[in-house]
Amino acid sequence: MGFWATIQIKIMSYNKTKIVFLSGALGDTIGWMGQVERYQKHTGETINVFCNHRDFFKAQNISYYHRDHPLEKEEYNKSFYVGFYDYDRTYHGSLPDDCSNEITPIMQNGLIGMASDILGFDKIEEVKPSFNLDESLTPELKELKNQGIKKFVTLATLSTLQQKFWNYKGGWREIISYLKSKGVAVVSVDLDVQFGSGVAKHGFPAFSSIPLRSIDMTGLSLGRVASLINGGLFHMGLSSGISWLAWAVNKPVVLICGHVNERYDFSNPYRIQNKSVCHACWDRHKTTTEALGDWYWCPDEKDFECTREITPDMVIEKIDQLV
Repeated sequence: MGFWATIQIKIMSYNKTKIVFLSGALGDTIGWMGQVERYQKHTGETINVFCNHRDFFKAQNISYYHRDHPLEKEEYNKSFYVGFYDYDRTYHGSLPDDCSNEITPIMQNGLIGMASDILGFDKIEEVKPSFNLDESLTPELKELKNQGIKKFVTLATLSTLQQKFWNYKGGWREIISYLKSKGVAVVSVDLDVQFGSGVAKHGFPAFSSIPLRSIDMTGLSLGRVASLINGGLFHMGLSSGISWLAWAVNKPVVLICGHVNERYDFSNPYRIQNKSVCHACWDRHKTTTEALGDWYWCPDEKDFECTREITPDMVIEKIDQLV
């Protein structure tokens, strides 16, 4: 690249705003991307955002790049680093009045709230990000139609820590039986057929599998999962990335959660949490890299009672509002 071309790129980058996501998790990316769009509409600035899942999103005046792209190292007029414990706001010149707010720590905040604070907003406003949704009859939807399935819901039961699972033994089996009695099929859309620590411990298997009586449509691309969710009645799952995807697709989400407070997730009338037992441990314990590296981390040592004490009847109560 020639000298003047290099100078031109630097000038172009300087006149833009850089936003870097310090987490690559799907749910974090979806929740934060809505705030990036909110910021862009509020300021009118042209933005380069550096994140995972970049091919999924599409909004005007926002360009999406993978982390460590060469453009990330260029000099920008404004730079934001969005994270939970590590974050930063850098400006050339004085701090603008619209970005002088305090940032509430994550243990008193939520996923959307962190990005909202870092980007300078005084009030939290949930914004769903823009993306391309294929509403045509995808191969998966055609397969369901060919099987004579007229009504179905999507399901994602696997996650990255045991505390995030629904730890009521046989719970999903009961829910699937209930939905089948109502003439509703259940389609599993997790990334994997099974997932886990690889070590059996505390009565849990080395790997947990998707429910046997669900239809296995795991391992699909993000866009194909979004299309499946869009074709269903609603989504069921955990406080995880696919639930955030369903929220972005505007589908109801029957969400089972124990480890985080409701302010951490998106607003949801179908969220299930048993507050009569130990819950929301992330409000009391910092999620360090070491802690999150321990698959069986239960910081209050209550054997995951936060979700063990969520019964199928509690879940069915929410389902009945939707079928």
